[in-house]
Amino acid sequence: MAEDLTSIRTLFARIQRGEKQAFDQLYLLHFDNLKQFAQHYVKREEAADELVSDLFVQVWLRKASLNEINHPTRYLYQSVKNGCLSYLKKENRHARVSLDEVDPANLQIAITASPEQLLEYKELLTLLEEAVDLMPDQRRTVFRLVKEDRLKCREVAELLGLSVRTVENQVYRAVRQLNDVVERYFDAGNADQGRANRFFFLVI
Repeated sequence: MAEDLTSIRTLFARIQRGEKQAFDQLYLLHFDNLKQFAQHYVKREEAADELVSDLFVQVWLRKASLNEINHPTRYLYQSVKNGCLSYLKKENRHARVSLDEVDPANLQIAITASPEQLLEYKELLTLLEEAVDLMPDQRRTVFRLVKEDRLKCREVAELLGLSVRTVENQVYRAVRQLNDVVERYFDAGNADQGRANRFFFLVI
């Protein structure tokens, strides 16, 4: 299987070798998600932007030691969380905040299909993105971290201060919610069930 040049581990390895292009890719792929995660804690877009920008500066300055990081995705989110808690401490605000004001997740998948199928998949993807927009805040945050950023339920629970059971329940409900969207789509005659199901499994 060909190496995924955009995987976070590969990007970290390339950044360690001093490849500025890999650093730029890491920034473009992960900045928005990390910023939205930061806003969950600090509630201010400007502060979240600055905190995540500082993280990327540190990644580049400390690129020689990136090979020591065993879990790059968790490292990025944990670093942002730590920065947010330090920020809140300086602002004399309580660091334990509720799960709200988290922006929607953006589902991304790569599909190899016919032009007709690609059109169907594009329509379905739009509907799924809209469904994620409408998810309760906690569910939306958990879904992104587990399904998009591929963190384990235990890791998400630790990051958000939730129980593992709560994380698992939210993932289950999110998947059920998206499955309902797919079923309504092909029930309306927009796509056959087989193609719709294949698309859904690509998403989850």
